[in-house]
Amino acid sequence: MTITATPKPLWRQPDLAVPARRGTPGFWPAMALLMVVWALRASIGFNIDLALDPAYRPIYSNLVKFALWVVPAAAFVTWVRRDSLIRALRLGLPSARALPLSAALIAAYLAGVALDTARKHGATLAELGTALSERGLANFAGALPSAFSEEVLFRGLVLTELSERWGFWPANAASGVLFVSMHWPHRIWRNGLGVGVVADAPALFAIALALGFVTWRTRSIWPAVIFHAANNTVTGIL
Repeated sequence: MTITATPKPLWRQPDLAVPARRGTPGFWPAMALLMVVWALRASIGFNIDLALDPAYRPIYSNLVKFALWVVPAAAFVTWVRRDSLIRALRLGLPSARALPLSAALIAAYLAGVALDTARKHGATLAELGTALSERGLANFAGALPSAFSEEVLFRGLVLTELSERWGFWPANAASGVLFVSMHWPHRIWRNGLGVGVVADAPALFAIALALGFVTWRTRSIWPAVIFHAANNTVTGIL
């Protein structure tokens, strides 16, 4: 008699995008240095942004983020990990089998974000829909470069490195904490140290976990890039 093993549910299958390694020596010092550099850029370095014409600030901001996050991540993978950029940063095409589940998660999450955004601004969903129809596409396109840089670092390099050490679930939580803390230097510099700095930490952590899950299941950062840019579009449209 032939016994056929029952396949694991899709969300419990191993992360085949991550090779059998134990993490790369030097990762934590490199991350610490990167976070220090980012803290300086997001605080005193932001005076450069303020001195620029507002029309050029997004371009400058995206170029700096690419230079400080994507370039170091790629350099670390190439010269320290000595690994494939496609694999380590999860730049390959997403798994078609995982796309329906990921798309359902993204749609449900964004629906919740839309409801919360409308509530916070005292707007109706119809008003939110009108704003999205008028400015949504342009805002989404403008959000893509920043989303790409953030996903390359946090759901690409960081999630890959930590998954090799601890497995996906602890790695996703830890990368989420790093993602949240990345937002604090600018807010502390702008508003001072107070409760307001961490007020949206739960929301940031939630989106980080969702982005990590989508990346893990699809074995690619590209769905997360779209998800991330769409989330920022909805939250910033009003």
